[in-house]
Amino acid sequence: MLNDTEIDVLARRLLAAESERMPTAVLTEAHAGLSERDAYAIQRAGIALRGQRFAGYKLGYTSAAMRQQMNIEHPNYGFLSANMLVDEVTGAVDRDALIHPLVEPEIALLIERDIVEPVSTRMAMARYVGAVCAALEIVDTRYTDYQFRAQDNIADNSSAARFVLGAPVPFSRVPDLRLTGVLLWSNGEVVDQGLGANALGDPLLAATWLANRLLSEGAILPAGSIVLTGGLTRAHPGLRGSAFVAEFAGLGSVRAHFL
Repeated sequence: MLNDTEIDVLARRLLAAESERMPTAVLTEAHAGLSERDAYAIQRAGIALRGQRFAGYKLGYTSAAMRQQMNIEHPNYGFLSANMLVDEVTGAVDRDALIHPLVEPEIALLIERDIVEPVSTRMAMARYVGAVCAALEIVDTRYTDYQFRAQDNIADNSSAARFVLGAPVPFSRVPDLRLTGVLLWSNGEVVDQGLGANALGDPLLAATWLANRLLSEGAILPAGSIVLTGGLTRAHPGLRGSAFVAEFAGLGSVRAHFL
């Protein structure tokens, strides 16, 4: 296990890489035995150093496509802060503020009640969800060439960087999220497609995994949280000048473009 000083040093290293937009070597290069527990401790220390207002959580690697693309074996989570939210009207993303961003379409859940006890089924989770949004997540690892182990990714806040939300749809009006399809367009062409079921079989089950994981760590998933339930396709490069639109059946669309 790392001590508090080591955790602080590594969290500051990742924060510097993000602030200076200069990728750093993976933490496991010098700490081969880095545990997930230590990785989450580094993540939390980094969030505290940023001092930004909490907005919710993002889930990483809930889809087989993303786990295969990045060679990660199981899901993880990171924190969302208010400054990561991109204006939904313009969808404008400052490319110069990021290192090597990737874009993926996701289903976002808006939690309306604190989850203070274990959730066992998708229908139990549904009782906590007030609305659903089409979403695009822009991930951006602080490591070189998107090469890392799971522990590195967790410490790096699961590559959280930016996200865009479409208009919220009341949960009572949304279709079965497992069957919700999405088309991802880039510069006028369809580049990918997916289903809600790609997120751990069901976005509601993805949120269930998160809520129960937080409870196991002595935390809760609080009311007002945004939960990005995980990429439904492979992630695509956010190049300067590129534009993306994700069209979701029953949820509407959301867009982003890189300046």
